[in-house]
Amino acid sequence: MVSTHRLTYLDSVRALAALAVVISHYIERTPLFNWAIFDYFRPGQFGVVVFFMVSGFVIPFSFKDGPGKTRRFILSRFFRLYPAYWLSIVLACVAIAFFVSGELDRARVLANVTMLQTMIGYSNLFGVYWTLFVELVFYGLCIALSLVGLLGHLKARFWLAIALLMLSLVGAAGRYYYALPAPVGILSSLSLMLFGGLWRNFQIDRDPKAERYSFIWIAVFVIAFPIIALLAYDVDQGLRESAWNFIGSYWAALLFFMLTTTVLKLENRMLAFLGAISYSVYLTHPFFLELADSKVNLQNGFNLPVFVLYCLGTLVLSSLCYFLIEKRSIGLGRQINAHLDARLTRRSAISRAKASALEAGVQVD
Repeated sequence: MVSTHRLTYLDSVRALAALAVVISHYIERTPLFNWAIFDYFRPGQFGVVVFFMVSGFVIPFSFKDGPGKTRRFILSRFFRLYPAYWLSIVLACVAIAFFVSGELDRARVLANVTMLQTMIGYSNLFGVYWTLFVELVFYGLCIALSLVGLLGHLKARFWLAIALLMLSLVGAAGRYYYALPAPVGILSSLSLMLFGGLWRNFQIDRDPKAERYSFIWIAVFVIAFPIIALLAYDVDQGLRESAWNFIGSYWAALLFFMLTTTVLKLENRMLAFLGAISYSVYLTHPFFLELADSKVNLQNGFNLPVFVLYCLGTLVLSSLCYFLIEKRSIGLGRQINAHLDARLTRRSAISRAKASALEAGVQVD
């Protein structure tokens, strides 16, 4: 279950999702956020949901068959995610110390370094980190499916996607009726990711079963998610979040993902570059947002020059992070995997030679 070619149009999808997040987070601190449209659609939520489906479209197909495939996957994802993430941890500490005037707790910082802070009871240094934890959970799910031989099993992934959606519905009911802290968002996000994989099997492999499973999942999601949102999110959470902006954002993201991976595939060099650096964009933009908000009270009005500088600063630092950290760390991960693969091949060759010698000796005797 491995892809041997790069799907370049996905970079454009990532780029537009990243732009939606960057623009949304700025607008949310300005009077523009009072516009009625944001009661029904949040560009930031939209962008994150698109990222999740793109991840599902790519990650399960990055497992290379053969001995050591789990190790290759873990190392490649580690070097893809963590080095750039650690730079953002430094930026977050600077932002908290100098722009937000907050207190830096050593235990909280160390917990954030692991990317597992949510699981061990610490808050995120930057709010956007919550999505990275969901990514790690999805990686763990893919590894588990791979180990039991179900990652390439279309029907198993379909029913798991449906089951996660139903669990999200049950968790939402638990929140509404019993105030239980159910992980509704994580469960529905994992279902979206698995759908991304089904959609790929339909669009690229042209598997008729994947087509049927995809549209069944879409029908279930369109019906179930409004109920999930009404039960889990129809409360005032301080940011005018409600069921309706969750529903609008998630439905819009699903439609956008389907269109941009079928009839509206975008092949644009500028968008492709922005898509390539989108992970760094996602990680670094909160730093410039806090910097801008510390220098200018964004709630006083939409300041176009500040917005432009915020975007430019994000793009420049993201580009540097991509070329100086991301690309080099990805290359290092590949080198380490290649070295370990070579050692594994040598050990296998030696084992086969010993087995052949032993077999020959037995025959001689």
